[in-house]
Amino acid sequence: MAPRSSKGPLVVMAISGGGSRSAYYAACVMEQMAAMPAPDGSGLSMLDSVRVISTVSAGSLAATWYSIHYDERHQPDFFPRMKQAMSVNLQWRTYGHMITFPPLAMQLLASSVTRTDLLAGSIDRLMGGRATFDDLRARETRAEDPTPVLIINGTVYNTGQRMVMTNLPRSRFPSVVDLEAKGPQIVSQREARMMAQLVQPLTFADIGSNIGSFGVGQAIATSAAFPIILAPVRLQIFPQYVPSESAGSRVDASLLEGRYLYVADGGVYENNGIDPILSLLKTIPRSEAVILISVDASQREETMRIGKHRIFDPITVIYRMYDIGTLRPLAFYSAVLKQYRDASNTAAVMVRLEGRDPEHKKALRNIPTSFKLSGEHRGVLEQSARDNFADTLPSLAEAWTSVVKRKK
Repeated sequence: MAPRSSKGPLVVMAISGGGSRSAYYAACVMEQMAAMPAPDGSGLSMLDSVRVISTVSAGSLAATWYSIHYDERHQPDFFPRMKQAMSVNLQWRTYGHMITFPPLAMQLLASSVTRTDLLAGSIDRLMGGRATFDDLRARETRAEDPTPVLIINGTVYNTGQRMVMTNLPRSRFPSVVDLEAKGPQIVSQREARMMAQLVQPLTFADIGSNIGSFGVGQAIATSAAFPIILAPVRLQIFPQYVPSESAGSRVDASLLEGRYLYVADGGVYENNGIDPILSLLKTIPRSEAVILISVDASQREETMRIGKHRIFDPITVIYRMYDIGTLRPLAFYSAVLKQYRDASNTAAVMVRLEGRDPEHKKALRNIPTSFKLSGEHRGVLEQSARDNFADTLPSLAEAWTSVVKRKK
């Protein structure tokens, strides 16, 4: 896992979930990054310097579209096409056909096909055709101008663990909890192991499977499978092929006694996609300069401003659960990172979806977390991306220059 340039740091990126709002906002931020030279003298843009992209839910749409169409990225219409793709009404494309073509609805009732499977098909078409992780691997590992390595994140319903859908090997995703660390423990040793396993990301190899033939569209749909609305994706467990070092440590033995793993929305575990990056950075030499760029298009700002006598409907309650579940780990991430990274050569910068004034903020809050966007929504997000990136750029450039100086 080497930086794009010998002059620059290892640049990793995380993109949050948040429906088409997140996908479109991420595309706009990536457009801004593509226009900005990396401040390390490598001659690359900030976006070209990115080596790994970790994504959740609809944020995976932007990262995957970018990766699949990567060789076209210098064409003048690249980002307009990307943003157009991110604004497509996937809800109508996927489920509206049931109205115009009723047999499709009957297929859902009479077969094992789920709404998540239909969404995966629509995503494949949006990407330009079905692609597998083997297809991604060919691009990610080529000698000349490789694409960023993708990590598409889901949540394992069986155990509550993170499922990382990626071509990176399982050795790149250790638990961020060190069981050998000295000091007082709040829980018993047995419970401590359970907690360490909870923050142990799982890969396809950990369940004896091979991700190569798995569809990228299916992975995105899995990561976006919002509870109740979309069914979790069922992955078969092959215990006879589970590596000995995975059984009992990375994977609970009782899980391997079952036949299937059920994986759904990555935002249930954590909606920013930062947690697998922390595991990955644990495997990077401590001397290596690292920049983490987090693109956050969630609506968590509302959690901090609950109005008086506000009534919460069931869906709003679920959204608040997502918000709280994401905010809580963010408070601990810096402390975790400090355990195995040096502050002198590691920096993290967040490009956060925020409005510049009360009216703009209200317009952002009115954008639903769904797979569709109006023209007005796109305009608000585009302006926000320009403003937010411009506000973040000084600190990003300063952090970039600082870690590169340490590298030299």
